[in-house]
Amino acid sequence: MEPGTDQSALLAERIRSASAAGHRLAINGSGSQRSLAFPEGYPADVQPLEAGRHHGIVNLAPSELVVTVRAGTPVMELQAALEEVGMMLPFEPAMPTPSSTVGGMVALGLSGARRPWTASLRDALLGTRIVNGRGEILRFGGEVMKNVAGFDVSRLMAGSMGSLGLLLEASFKLLPAPAYQAWLRREASAAEFIQQARDWGRTALPFSGLAWADGITRIRLGGGQEAVQEAAERLGADADLEGPPFWTRLRDRHLPFLTGSVTGDERLWRLSLPPATPPLDLPGEWLMNWGGGERWLRSSAAPETVRTTVADAGGHARLWLGNPAGGTWLHPRPAPHARLEGEVRAAMDPDGVFFAPLIAPHPRPARAS
Repeated sequence: MEPGTDQSALLAERIRSASAAGHRLAINGSGSQRSLAFPEGYPADVQPLEAGRHHGIVNLAPSELVVTVRAGTPVMELQAALEEVGMMLPFEPAMPTPSSTVGGMVALGLSGARRPWTASLRDALLGTRIVNGRGEILRFGGEVMKNVAGFDVSRLMAGSMGSLGLLLEASFKLLPAPAYQAWLRREASAAEFIQQARDWGRTALPFSGLAWADGITRIRLGGGQEAVQEAAERLGADADLEGPPFWTRLRDRHLPFLTGSVTGDERLWRLSLPPATPPLDLPGEWLMNWGGGERWLRSSAAPETVRTTVADAGGHARLWLGNPAGGTWLHPRPAPHARLEGEVRAAMDPDGVFFAPLIAPHPRPARAS
């Protein structure tokens, strides 16, 4: 398969030069999801590091259930190649634009609706090749699940938002794509949906998605035709003619609930909670995914109220859209976690080259004048 363009040496040299000069860099792939890593932009002294030209599939081995791909490769291009051989990424990545890249996908670390029944992005990430803050090209992990020796830096790259290094390549576990799918719906309150999802979680039914919005439970099944048809009959729900486009828009975060603007004190939150958590006592509109594990909230409640309520339920809240009101975009880390995160960041980027404002900072070393 055509590997595309290898820009590794050029990118490493750019980072070495920035490190030597004391400059900061903001890693940029296609820019399609830049606002999630840099919601308030970046200062004039931060230079963009364009990595989108480093693209191409390096190795696609369906029989080994693995693919290795360069970080600048569009996710849509990777998905098309996997579909040709009947494979899929188990975490169902978003493709918000045709240019959204694998590097951005890993940097954000977000997983789609299939996650509870297959794997998260972090769990499916087998190995990485990166450039650290000193411009050194390093390889971590490999292309097999049994490679567990040493410190698992590859998994730390998932959700790191460019704070630990520039991703050059990533290897992912693959799964066969389902031979047959079905989409169902049934009316339910939020509380009924959570209880239903909890009960269904004790079964072996071939779920690949459980979501709820506007009083409707959405069900997606995937697997062998006989197993899917038997499950659909057992659930006794109605066929969902709007099912395929709903799940595509949910995957790509294109549902109006997720894209509509916010005004005044309204904010859009992404909450991560234990799936069986009862409906939270927070005002606003809700959309639920992962059988209740991922919840989206549009609310005018104060940020401290949202975060306290979510933390008390054992979860965390990320501000997705709206005014942070002097607070943070990510859920505040406990002090020990923030300290450890800063130490890891200092080890990978000792000169503070990579600009990642949402991740715990570490002191930049003083430079001789």
